[in-house]
Amino acid sequence: METQTPHPLSLGTRDYARAALARAFEEAAVMPGTLLPHELLQDLTEAAGRIVDEVTSNGTELFPKDGSGPWAYIIEHSVDATVIGLQIGRKLLPGESLEELGIGLFLQDIGKLALPEAIVQKPGPLAPDEWALMMRHPLLGLEFLRDDSIPAGAKSVVRSHHERWDGSGYPAGLVGEEATVFARIAAVADSFDAMTSERYHAPAAPVPVAAEIIRSAAGTDFDPDVVAALLD
Repeated sequence: METQTPHPLSLGTRDYARAALARAFEEAAVMPGTLLPHELLQDLTEAAGRIVDEVTSNGTELFPKDGSGPWAYIIEHSVDATVIGLQIGRKLLPGESLEELGIGLFLQDIGKLALPEAIVQKPGPLAPDEWALMMRHPLLGLEFLRDDSIPAGAKSVVRSHHERWDGSGYPAGLVGEEATVFARIAAVADSFDAMTSERYHAPAAPVPVAAEIIRSAAGTDFDPDVVAALLD
């Protein structure tokens, strides 16, 4: 599964992040309740930290996505949306905020662990009842991250990365700056990487096409300042 957007991430760090996410999916399949073990959360935050370190040090080696294995798209999307969000964050945030942003970006879809795989990986459009379940994944993600080791800003990304600037998003219909700047960055990064990636139900869009879609949604779906940072 190839992406059309280049990502400055070494193969070693990408593989480490892939492995941490894969362990999370495996654990979720057999664990009782909705609280990830502290050790697994440590692995996930360590992976996010390694991505932050490489993005902020301007690494340039490029490696493709791995389209094989269960949950492949979610795993690759989690890594690449983190890279894109951090590149945006470097333009908008102080450096000391980037690790918290990176953790949130990396964990933004963790709530999908609690959903049936048949829904998360459905090759066609979701039925209304399936979509209602999918819209629960931000709040389910918070349940997984009740551990106090996850900072509040990171949790705000998990909860609010599907909120929209005009209040049309979910789960709470937050308007404008009611969503944190971390979450507003994640909304753009999540959408841009999704559009430029091969998904279960849609082909990858060329980067210029995706960029124009994001630009046209500034002030409606997305924070205009975040969109400007992406397009810069």
